[in-house]
Amino acid sequence: MPAGDPLLTPFKLKHLTLRNRLMTTSHEPAYSEDGMPKERYRLYHAERAKGGVALTMTAGSAVVSLDSPPVFGNLLAYKDEIVPWLRDLADVCHEHGAAVMIQLTHLGRRSVWNAGDWLPVVAPSLVREPAHRAFPKIAEAFDLERIAADYAAAAQRMQAAGLDGIELEMYGHLIDQF
Repeated sequence: MPAGDPLLTPFKLKHLTLRNRLMTTSHEPAYSEDGMPKERYRLYHAERAKGGVALTMTAGSAVVSLDSPPVFGNLLAYKDEIVPWLRDLADVCHEHGAAVMIQLTHLGRRSVWNAGDWLPVVAPSLVREPAHRAFPKIAEAFDLERIAADYAAAAQRMQAAGLDGIELEMYGHLIDQF
């Protein structure tokens, strides 16, 4: 690498100083087991950290609510049991000098009704999402209040796991559906 390459210079992101400007973006490798980031998932991100990225983004949309059933092998950020698994992942990545963040979402209509706990899919309208074809229930005020609380609880779990930050997924998911 040429001396002074800007990609290799540190980057300050609010409270966090990244060792360089290389990162992996959020995506779901479908390595979760029972919605948890177990050994294979942890090793996947550890290798990225060993390889020199400054930030590894986990989860291609970890779901924050029970009524947002996983369709991509998503992590279940609404379960307390995710904390120790993510703590192990964060610890190993931190040991290799990489920060760890996670993408959180509520899938809204971009999900299926016949997975997870078979709860109705909620969305701002009755419009079906073309890929997964669920008929959504129109989200009512109490649904939105509960989902907002679910986001906050998921963020607290991520903080308890020692993650360095969160990203809110909006494209095509519940927030964007408005």
